[in-house]
Amino acid sequence: MRKLWAVVLLFFCGCAYTQQVQDLSLRLSSVEGQLQVQEKRLSRLEARQRDLNRRLSELEKRLSALEKETGALSQRRADLLAEIQKTQAEIARLNGLLEELSYQQRQDQAAFSEFQGEVLKRLAALEKGKKVSAPPSPTGKTSRPGQEELYRQGLAALKQKNYARARKLFRQYLELYPQGKYAPNAYFWIGETYYAQRRYEEAILEYQKVVDHYPKHYKVPAALLKQALSFLHLGDNEAARILFRKIVKEYPRSEQAPVARKYLKRLGR
Repeated sequence: MRKLWAVVLLFFCGCAYTQQVQDLSLRLSSVEGQLQVQEKRLSRLEARQRDLNRRLSELEKRLSALEKETGALSQRRADLLAEIQKTQAEIARLNGLLEELSYQQRQDQAAFSEFQGEVLKRLAALEKGKKVSAPPSPTGKTSRPGQEELYRQGLAALKQKNYARARKLFRQYLELYPQGKYAPNAYFWIGETYYAQRRYEEAILEYQKVVDHYPKHYKVPAALLKQALSFLHLGDNEAARILFRKIVKEYPRSEQAPVARKYLKRLGR
C-alpha cells in the first residue's frame, strides 16, 4: 500500500514539474521575444542617434562658419562706421573752412573795393596834376601805321628800356586802334613801363585798366600780380595781400597763382 502511494505521489510530482518546465519555457520564449523587440528598438535608436550626431556636427560647422562671417561683418561694419565718422568729420571741417573762406572773401572784397576807390581817387588827382602830351595826329602826308607794326615798335622800345618812347607808341596804338586785338596788352605794357621806372602808383592805374576793361583777358592775372607787387613796393602789405588772395581764388590755375601763394606765405596770409 505504501508503495502505491509512493508511486502516485511521484506521478503527481512529475506532472507538476513538467507543468513548471512548460511554464518556464513559455516565459522564456516571451522574454526572448521582448528582447528581440528591444534590440530592434535599440538598433533604431542607435541609428537615430548617429543621424542626430551627424546633423549636430553639420550644424556646428555651419555655426562656426556663421560666427566667422559674423566676425568679419562686425569688423567690416566697425571699419565702415569709422570711415563714416572720419568722412563726417572731414565734411564738417571743410564746411567750416568754406564758411571761413566765404566770410574772408566777403571781407577781402569789401576791403579791396574800399581801398581801390581810395587808390583810384589818389591816382586821379595825380593825373590831374600831370600834363600828358597827346600823341601827334596822323596827317595827310604821314601814312597811318598798321596796328601790328605799331605794337611791334612799342615792344621793341620796351625791350630796349626806352620807356618813354614805348609809352608813346602804346598810347598811339590805343588812340588809333581802341578796339584793336592788342589793346589789353598795350595797357599792360604801359603799366610795365611805369613799374620799371618805380612809378608804382601810375603803374597800378594802368594795370587796373586791363582788369576793368578786359576782365576775361588772359593778361588780367598778370595785371593783378603786378598791382600787388606795386603795393608791396609802396609799403601797403594789406592791399597786396588782398590782391594775392584774389589771384589764388579766382585764377588758381594761372601761372601767377604759385607766385601769389609764395607771397601770401611770406606775408603770413
